[in-house]
Amino acid sequence: MRRKLVSKVLIGLLAALFTLILFATPVLAISVPDSGPFILQVDVYRHLLEDDDMLIHVRYNVPYDIGPPDTAPEEAITQAMFGRLMDDLDEVARTTIYSYYRRGWGYGSFSMYLNADLAAGLWETDLTVELRGSPTLEWTGDGVPLTTTAVFNWRATTSQTASRLLVYSHMIAWSNTLGDYWNVALVTQYAGENKLSSYGEAYFTTVIPGLRAMVPQLFSSTIESPEYTDIDYSTAGAEAATDAWPFDFGGISEYFGMPSDDMVLRTLIAFVIIFVVCAVMVSKGVPTQYALFGGFALLFVLAVPGLVSFLIVGAVLFIIVLLTGAVFLLRRS
Repeated sequence: MRRKLVSKVLIGLLAALFTLILFATPVLAISVPDSGPFILQVDVYRHLLEDDDMLIHVRYNVPYDIGPPDTAPEEAITQAMFGRLMDDLDEVARTTIYSYYRRGWGYGSFSMYLNADLAAGLWETDLTVELRGSPTLEWTGDGVPLTTTAVFNWRATTSQTASRLLVYSHMIAWSNTLGDYWNVALVTQYAGENKLSSYGEAYFTTVIPGLRAMVPQLFSSTIESPEYTDIDYSTAGAEAATDAWPFDFGGISEYFGMPSDDMVLRTLIAFVIIFVVCAVMVSKGVPTQYALFGGFALLFVLAVPGLVSFLIVGAVLFIIVLLTGAVFLLRRS
């Protein structure tokens, strides 16, 4: 009995130990950079998406010997470091760092955006930017890497257009420099202008969320919402022309079921023209029946472009058929 009890205890302890080993969270060990890290430049822009908003764009360098061999950590910088915007001891904003080239190590960018409400009262104040390693990692060497700067380039502009042009010129210049570091073309020529290449778009649209809306000039294709303008049309000219005409065709139009006074007028004019043409044809010796058919053909021609209602053409055709039938019957009788 005692042996069975001891066996059960040992089996339980082994199972518990196996569970701890299986589900234990490993602590990643990562080497500190060869030097630094460094914050190279901090640019602050405003009025990009709305009045008095702020975009903080940070250029950094976390140097490791690129070798060969490449001594940068296997972990991506997204797992290992983050940026913070501080107002004294208060954290205003925090961001992870995008891993693109060499897992994000070396030269790169990160950004933080504050809308007008969050940016209220912060323009040209004593802010700082931090680039620090994650305290959840085990850093070998001199401990958790950290660098801080209070040197900001406050890019003061008074309009959205001016802000976008300024960011455009700075981003193209930095993209060319960063592309030289990476040996990757981040800028391309499109319609004679410098634009971000597909690599540049992939990187910077992630580094700066909303960049396409902020600075559409950076992209070879943009998405914009169409603007509609309501136009109020005046009928004063038509009313003046109607008042100037001495005759009222309203009653005739209503009686025949025609769409407008203008249609009645065109129809009357057409019949006058047809009558004159038929009269001239008869005076020149053309048989009357041929002159009538010629007049009908002219009526049909005038109806095709809409000068005469096809309703009138149908009525005339119906009358011609009736008359032809009557003449035929009279001749047989």
